Amino acid sequence: MDSKNNSHKQTIFIALFFFIILLVWTIWQFHFNYMISLYDTFFHSERIYEIRLAFQQHQLPSWVNFNSFFNTGQAINGMYPDITLWPFVFLTNFLTPIHQIIAIKALIAGLGFIVTFLSVNKRFDSRNAVLAATIFTLSGSVLKDLVNEMQTGTALVMIFAFPIFFTLKEAIESEKIDPPLIIKTALLMFWVIGSHLLSAVVITIVTGIFLIINTIIKKNYLAWLNLIIAAGLTIILCAPILYRLMKITQTGLLSPFGLGHVDSLSLWKIFWTSRWNTKSTISWLSIILLLIVIFKFNRQKLRQLLPWISVEVVLILLSSNIVPWNLLGKLPIINNFQNAAWRFAPFLGVVPIILILINFSSKTARKIFFGVTILSYLMAGYTGFLAQYHKTAKLPVITQNSTTPTGLNGYAKITSSGITSDTLSRTLIPDYAPNSVPLAKGTNGLSLDSQITYLINGHLGVTKDRDIPLQHNSTNVNSITLTADNVPKGKITLPVYGYNSLIYQIRLNGQRVKASRSSEGFITIHSNKNLQQATYQITQIQPKMYRPLLWMSTVLLIVLIGLLIIPKIKKARQL
Repeated sequence: MDSKNNSHKQTIFIALFFFIILLVWTIWQFHFNYMISLYDTFFHSERIYEIRLAFQQHQLPSWVNFNSFFNTGQAINGMYPDITLWPFVFLTNFLTPIHQIIAIKALIAGLGFIVTFLSVNKRFDSRNAVLAATIFTLSGSVLKDLVNEMQTGTALVMIFAFPIFFTLKEAIESEKIDPPLIIKTALLMFWVIGSHLLSAVVITIVTGIFLIINTIIKKNYLAWLNLIIAAGLTIILCAPILYRLMKITQTGLLSPFGLGHVDSLSLWKIFWTSRWNTKSTISWLSIILLLIVIFKFNRQKLRQLLPWISVEVVLILLSSNIVPWNLLGKLPIINNFQNAAWRFAPFLGVVPIILILINFSSKTARKIFFGVTILSYLMAGYTGFLAQYHKTAKLPVITQNSTTPTGLNGYAKITSSGITSDTLSRTLIPDYAPNSVPLAKGTNGLSLDSQITYLINGHLGVTKDRDIPLQHNSTNVNSITLTADNVPKGKITLPVYGYNSLIYQIRLNGQRVKASRSSEGFITIHSNKNLQQATYQITQIQPKMYRPLLWMSTVLLIVLIGLLIIPKIKKARQL
């Protein structure tokens, strides 16, 4: 009994220590009143900002971005899955915008720790589970999202990385119709699709490979039925997201940069360019754990280890150029991958931890994890310090009054007022714009045409005679209000995208007017007279079907969770 109590106390102490460190890191980040930002951090910060405004105004998040991404009404929030992000934004909406983003990163890491612990604890010793959760959170993809480049979609997926691996393995090997397993699979895939679509594609590809192999070897077809039913439930759960994507894409959208060309790393580079915190290669932690397993391989547990070894090998191969991505990149959906390692490598940190737990006794695994945990804290601390101070002294501090542009691949210190600054070139991007919008030649779809960039960046309306400066005067999440002086009669093209498949309500000086779409994809309004002052209000109306689909998905989600939890509660009471 004393031994068991000591085990529980140690587990609690290790978990408590982790959360104290996470809290200290969060408070440390808070005191700067800015966030070091790079690459996709700008993109996801503005997505969060748009959701923030919606909840402050007691509305559903908009499908188009009127208050971010240069106020163009670009359908980024509509096309990018965000439903799993909503609770994190809602819970932190009392904070300033920049503190909110920092808090969300910490909450995602903290929840990932808890979910990893609970998942591993169901199958292994509790102390090993809490140590496994610690080293997983303080390394690889999870750590990079916390202290370096924030990619919210994949970060949310990684919260449930261990349950996804364990559950899909059970589903592939299932030999009977298993309702609880079907429900778990559907719920996990709902979370993935609600966070990041390409991660769902990646998981489906890996699952499909092993499902086919298992079917060939064991001639077991019931696993297919379980997964097909789970897929059906997933589609119903994801109906609001899928409906949103369908409606917006009916307009015809620009392809992501590099469409049809999927880059990949050589097998050598996946290991040689490794870092402790990495998303596009294997992490140092994973290499250390794999080497330990290789040098102390337990042949008696080969049958248990082989499936997991196979998964890691497949993930490594799919991240590399051994797979003919130059050919596969021509296939639909896969042609959006851009870089294979970006898609598969974030998951490389899961299997090495599982291999340690299987290959060694609980006591030996605990010793290994304890040593690696100490190393993880040291490396995470070093990584966080480096991210905050290395090459950051001369970075521009972005506020609402900033005038110094931050380049496409530049770093910056973003403050709360600077999240949507017009100096952030990284967010002046073609993603999900109507496909009639011109692109810059020779950029492979990465940049807009220079004239379009000039008009959007300058917030200029285009008339027959001249370009007219526009003032953005509204923070309503579903509409934008632009004002201009001395507008000549005739047409004026506003730097706001118009999607043919979406519904808009447009007013000129308070009166409803009709509008058209220019050849470049922008909303164009006609006036029969000269206007000393013109106020243009563009409101995007969400389709009536969207809200019922959200309610249906929410009710089904609650029912499915209840079907999983209630039997367990009843069983616990009986014991």
